[in-house]
Amino acid sequence: MKNIKKLLGLLTIALMVFSCTDDYSEAIEVSGNAGFLVDVSTQSSGALLGSPETGTPIADAPVTVSEAALDLNVLLVAGDLSTVSEVKITKQINNGTISVVAQSTTLPLNVSISSIAEFLQGSGLTESDLRIGDVVKFVVQVVKTDGQVYQFDNQGRFNLTLNCSSDLTGTYVMTNTVCASSEMVTISQNSDGTWALSQADGGLLQFCSSNTTFVNPGTIEVGCGGIVTSTEGAQYCGSNGIGCITGGSWDQNSGVLTLDNTNTFFTWAASSYTSTYVRI
Repeated sequence: MKNIKKLLGLLTIALMVFSCTDDYSEAIEVSGNAGFLVDVSTQSSGALLGSPETGTPIADAPVTVSEAALDLNVLLVAGDLSTVSEVKITKQINNGTISVVAQSTTLPLNVSISSIAEFLQGSGLTESDLRIGDVVKFVVQVVKTDGQVYQFDNQGRFNLTLNCSSDLTGTYVMTNTVCASSEMVTISQNSDGTWALSQADGGLLQFCSSNTTFVNPGTIEVGCGGIVTSTEGAQYCGSNGIGCITGGSWDQNSGVLTLDNTNTFFTWAASSYTSTYVRI
């Protein structure tokens, strides 16, 4: 599994302070500083994939999990642990019970999971309770020497979403319905299970316009039935409206990805067009 996308950058700390009783329901959000900064290593990876029961609406269908794995590494990137008595990584499925999966007095701190039973441990759930779209959230918490508990609400967080099995990794021939370009691109898996496209707009920006040095990568998520949703979309979608992804489909058998794109920047191009990626 390739890990090319850094999940969580260093952000301004937004922390949660808890009572020392570990009563998580009493959390109050405040601005503060735990005395150091953490980040999720770019080498962290995970997968939570399965097949929903056939003949049942997807929202209600029990899931048979086929892949459940996590290798999560949390690093100290600034400051020190001189006022810390313990560092924890907690786990929560959807908005359910919070449990501690790793704890230490030092960093880095690792969590390694290799089965669905380990994912479910401490949650009160069984595999039959799971549904496509369920989210497992891992968060770093810090117990200070004064008894306060801080939670890193941005950095130090790693989410995995239960999704249908798919594999888009490979090299593709990319075309679009705007111009006659035909280019080689790659798709690789991010550490959170989403998919990174080296070109996410079908080549509209770099190969259909005169902006030949501008690349427009992006990220998509592929759900059950090959339904494509955009997680971050094309890089120049938000700022310029170039190559925004509104939907699409993935055919695992043929290795063909089709994206529905929009364009609000170039007046000479259609406002809606299709990009096709054929795996070679």
